Amino acid sequence: MVEVQQRAWGVSYAPSPPEEFCGRQEERERLSAVLSRAGEHGQAVMISGPPGIGKSSLLNRLAYEVQERPGGLQSPVLRGEVFDLPGMIFSAFRELLKDLQRSAASARFGDTLDAEGMKEAIRYADDVFEKYAATVEPVGLLSRTGEEIIGIFARSPGVGYDRVHQAFEELLGELGRLMVGTGRVAAVLLDDVHLASSLDRRLLRDVMHDLPPGILLAFTCRTEDGGGSGYATMREELRGSGIPEVPLSGMQRHEIREMGEKRFDLSIDDAAAGLLEETSGDPFSLMACFNALRHRGLAPSRATIADVLAGAEDPAGLAFATLPESGRAWAENLCVLNPPLPVQVMACMLDLQGADVTLMTDRMQESGIFRRLPGGEYAFAHPLLQEHCRHGLSADARVALNARAADCFERSMHRLSGRLHVLLSLACHFFHAREHGKAADLSLELGVRFYHREDYDTALVLTERAIVSAERLGDDALLAAARQQRDLIRQKVSGPARAVQ
Repeated sequence: MVEVQQRAWGVSYAPSPPEEFCGRQEERERLSAVLSRAGEHGQAVMISGPPGIGKSSLLNRLAYEVQERPGGLQSPVLRGEVFDLPGMIFSAFRELLKDLQRSAASARFGDTLDAEGMKEAIRYADDVFEKYAATVEPVGLLSRTGEEIIGIFARSPGVGYDRVHQAFEELLGELGRLMVGTGRVAAVLLDDVHLASSLDRRLLRDVMHDLPPGILLAFTCRTEDGGGSGYATMREELRGSGIPEVPLSGMQRHEIREMGEKRFDLSIDDAAAGLLEETSGDPFSLMACFNALRHRGLAPSRATIADVLAGAEDPAGLAFATLPESGRAWAENLCVLNPPLPVQVMACMLDLQGADVTLMTDRMQESGIFRRLPGGEYAFAHPLLQEHCRHGLSADARVALNARAADCFERSMHRLSGRLHVLLSLACHFFHAREHGKAADLSLELGVRFYHREDYDTALVLTERAIVSAERLGDDALLAAARQQRDLIRQKVSGPARAVQ
């Protein structure tokens, strides 16, 4: 049954497993050179490229090579991922901390991470992150009174950016000392930092400019222009720092042939590989093409590949054309959710209960378009798949799905962890569902909280949404309050920088 299901879904679009990684020999050698220097001096490196080029897969391979280095015990690899939801500040860094806690609790690294200094550094950093997040998280569960959502918000405990930076720096310093003492290197890996907020990027920049020996920090950044990708900002922040960049481009024909054979059991001749090198050289496009060939039972000749590519609107469209009808329906119904996707909310969106929820999670893990995250939530296997689904929605479908998403979050709220993600998701779904009364109130309230935390990027996004909603409502008092809040934020952004307390 599993084999039948895997054939129906195709090979996964999630980052390549390390053992199936293909090509990129030059880039791997550059990363290995950076890794070899990390034992004496902490090292940072950025992996960049357009969407679908294989940045996350290369990060996976780097993690494997760090852990499998010869010379004794495995080395720790800590991973965090940034998701596209405004306001999830420091979320990836908190995931790194959780990963370190899990590693310390396991026997994978012997007693190395069980040292008292390491445990104290973990406890301190965890406490600081929790207090910082409490600035915008509710003290208790949100409750519903009639049609109004009531939230009880925590007051700021006075923990600012400087404390967060200090705690994370001390954590890495202690980890680096343990690594140097055992001749190993710990890798800290961050994926999709182009989605990070300005404060996240500030923490990343401050940390990587003073990395202790024994620490390798590697992160990926999408180079696509427009849409606030963040790449230009990252390049400017790194300019003159000496931190290397490993840019990725399309795969060469010998690498394409290797991928076809290793991941799809397809024998690609030189003529077909040459066509793919010219037209579809990024791994995502190659995956879509090879899955389409297998789905249609076609031999991978130059002619058949040309026909497949000619009939495709774009690589993501080609990927969806090969999915079973149930897979396309799932993707369309879930595409408005912001990852990480909670199981309870997914089941609600798909109108599943009881044993069907278990079946859903089983099929998710077998599918080629979804992947399970370390915390038990899910995400689309590749952002291009979710973007394709969102762009294909009609205006009415987008409104209806966002309204359903808001309702599902409210229904599941008492069972969900991560209050910040819940609140921000609700504010987003209310706004796009045109539920302007709820959207205005919650967006303005959250905007105020982020303003006081000096996350002005997020505060401005939320406050602008509150303004639009107040205008649609015709609520002059609410509109005036939102505009006043927006003016305060703009003054902070344009005015002289001041230290964060």
